[in-house]
Amino acid sequence: MNPDSNRFKQLESLAKKLGQAWIENTMIEGPNDFEIPHSREEAYFVQDHMAKFIGKDISGWKVGATSAKMRELDGHDDVIPGRIFSPVTFLGPIQKLHINQFPNARVETEFAFRLNEDIPIRDQNWTASDLENKVSMHPAVEIIGNRHQLDNATKAEKSLMTIADNGGGIGFVFGSAFHDWKNLNFRNHSICLQVDDNPAAENFLGDMRCQPLEAMANLVNHLSSRDISLRKGDFVSTGAATVPQPFIKGSCVNANFGIIGNIQLTFV
Repeated sequence: MNPDSNRFKQLESLAKKLGQAWIENTMIEGPNDFEIPHSREEAYFVQDHMAKFIGKDISGWKVGATSAKMRELDGHDDVIPGRIFSPVTFLGPIQKLHINQFPNARVETEFAFRLNEDIPIRDQNWTASDLENKVSMHPAVEIIGNRHQLDNATKAEKSLMTIADNGGGIGFVFGSAFHDWKNLNFRNHSICLQVDDNPAAENFLGDMRCQPLEAMANLVNHLSSRDISLRKGDFVSTGAATVPQPFIKGSCVNANFGIIGNIQLTFV
C-alpha cells in the first residue's frame, strides 16, 4: 500500500501512538476519526509500523476470528492476524506474571503450533496437510487486550482497528508440547479455563471453533501475501477455544486441556 503523504502521516501517527502504548502498557486517547483505517490494507500498514516502532523481536504470530461462525458474529470479514512479541512470550506450563504488563486484559485458551522448519513464501498456497509434519503442537493461553477504545463505531471500524492494534494481542504462554495430537477432534475437545473461584469459561465448540491446522495454513498464506515468511522456532496460535476471562492482581488462572496438558498462571 502506498498512501498519499497526508494519509501516510495520519496512519503513521496512529501506529506510533499504539506502539508507545504497547511499550508503556497504557491506552491511547482516541483514535481520532481520521486515523481509523479505511481498509484492511491500511490496517496492516498501521500494524506493521506499530511493530517497527516497538522494535522488539517476535516469537511468532497469532490469528483470531478463525471460524466462519465467529467472524459472522463479531463482524469480521476475514481472519485477524497479529504478532507475538518475544518479551511477552512465556514458555512452560507454570508461570508467575506481573500484572502491570497486562492492563485491562483477559485470558483465553488456544491451540498452538511451533515450526520445526522454515516455511518459505511460494507461489502455491500452503495447505494443512503440507504443514502437518512440520510442526509440534502446544496448548496455549493468550493474554488479550487492546490499546484503544472505540465508542459508537461500526463493527467494520472495530474490526479494522483491532487489526491495526496488533490483532488485540498482548502476550502468550505456551505449555509443553503434546505429541499425539494428529487424531484429536479439536473442534469438540473440551477445555476447562477457570480464573480463581469463578465459574469455568464457556467453550467455543463445533462451528464456533476452527480446525487449527487449517487456520495456520490460512495465516501462512495471508502473511505470504504481505511478503512475510515464518521461520523455524516460530509459534502460531490459532484463535480462542474458550470465552475470554478477566483477571486481577492476585488471580490464579488454571487452563486444563485434558490429555493435552495444563497451564497455570499467577498474576502478581
